Amino acid sequence: MKLGRAGSGVFRAAPVEGGPRVEVLVAGENLSAARVVLPPGGGMPEHDHGESEAMVVVRSGRVLMRSGDQEEELEAGAVALIGVGERVALRNASQEEAHLLAVFSPPGFVRNLEAWPEAG
Repeated sequence: MKLGRAGSGVFRAAPVEGGPRVEVLVAGENLSAARVVLPPGGGMPEHDHGESEAMVVVRSGRVLMRSGDQEEELEAGAVALIGVGERVALRNASQEEAHLLAVFSPPGFVRNLEAWPEAG
């Protein structure tokens, strides 16, 4: 068994202006989980997760998620499933930080996060 606790890992900063901070909570051979914090008004431009399928759970705040022509406002408790190769964009639509839990399978996308700089 592997255990992860929020606040016990290293936060990494997305290499984009206003981007999220991401903390890997646990990483295994087939599955990984990360805590994602989007600053107010911040977000992540269109991107994909490489070989990984992703499940994103909004824990707090409001997040606009766009995939192609579809845009949805997701509030706390909403769950989005993002397919392999699907391109999405995220934006924090609230005046407070938005907190997300992201699960990736396989965990290839999490390995890419190691190249992101540490967040101060």
